[in-house]
Amino acid sequence: MKTGKNISIILIFILLFSGVFSVKAASGGDNNGPIHGKVVKIESQGDKNSQRFSNVDVKIISGRLKGKTVTVQNFVGGKIKDENSSTQSFVKVGDEVLINVDKYDKNGNVEKAYIYEIVRYKYLYKLGIFFILLLIIIGGKKGLKSVITLAITGIMVLKILIPLVIQGFNPVIVSSVICMLAIVINLVIIGGKNEKTLAAIIGTSGGVLIAGAITIFSNSIIRVNGLTDDQMQSIIYTAQNSNFDFQGLLFAGIIMGALGAVMDVSISIASSVKEIEEAKPDITVKELMKSGMNVGKDIMGTMANTLILAYVGGAMYIMIMVSSYSYSTSITTAVDQDVIASEILKALAGSIGLIFAIPITTAVAALLVKRYREKMQGISEAEK
Repeated sequence: MKTGKNISIILIFILLFSGVFSVKAASGGDNNGPIHGKVVKIESQGDKNSQRFSNVDVKIISGRLKGKTVTVQNFVGGKIKDENSSTQSFVKVGDEVLINVDKYDKNGNVEKAYIYEIVRYKYLYKLGIFFILLLIIIGGKKGLKSVITLAITGIMVLKILIPLVIQGFNPVIVSSVICMLAIVINLVIIGGKNEKTLAAIIGTSGGVLIAGAITIFSNSIIRVNGLTDDQMQSIIYTAQNSNFDFQGLLFAGIIMGALGAVMDVSISIASSVKEIEEAKPDITVKELMKSGMNVGKDIMGTMANTLILAYVGGAMYIMIMVSSYSYSTSITTAVDQDVIASEILKALAGSIGLIFAIPITTAVAALLVKRYREKMQGISEAEK
């Protein structure tokens, strides 16, 4: 019976995500964005010495022009503007692509178009479904809770935080509120309503707030925003909003980036403290704190590495830039660059917040679980 229930849950998730993805895939079209097509032939015309300037025939497979074939340049990511440039990618027969139409003729047929991108979303959606199924199959009930919390966090970021920031709301306030809500909701769903969860909530909130405070204080001195001029102009142009608080966006990015790691550390320590207390009910608060800190010290090194490596992995181009600078100038000059300094601030502020979360969670968890034990003992004695 239980196995059948688990299978039903898995099938529901498959159908849910398949339905969402199908709607997404079908929602594009002639008037709503790029047209979906498939490369059926690479033409021989163009520069004989380079496939870069050859044309391709693309058969349209969605929208009102479905079934028709258009000829476009074999170039992904826009139109060829510099014939000496070969930095973009090229398609081959069988690739599915998205076509942007520049111009229609008087009969409504495509007169001028170009390849916008190779279709990637299908494979990314499949990988996402695989990830969700693994969580549910291997993690069981806990895995299902993880999927739910992941969905809630995603909705809060994509449907609340981002729209409010685009509309001009203060990123510091918005991201702080979203983080606090995410901490409470996620930890309650995963850990339930108990003293362990409360300790993890307090510890996570403390660590994230400390990371945010360090960010604000440090940035008042070093004054970075983490973006190049081109990136800032692109955001302003795309969002149609010239009043962006880019330093506020940096703050939001730092606390959101630190949230996951700090939450992981806090719930691990709170769970460990609770387990220790249950295994040895007569342990004192001081001994419990000492044991919790020993656990925290073991976690601290690996999680700090995890956080810093996550930032490094997400900004590999920054590392290349640092290395490139070091050949021609000093490392100090490289670190002084805005985009590099901001990445270092992200890693350090998040890691410091994580470290502070350990003693906060340990102290709160030890006090709460011992108080709960004493309360239960008092009730038991009263009943006797």
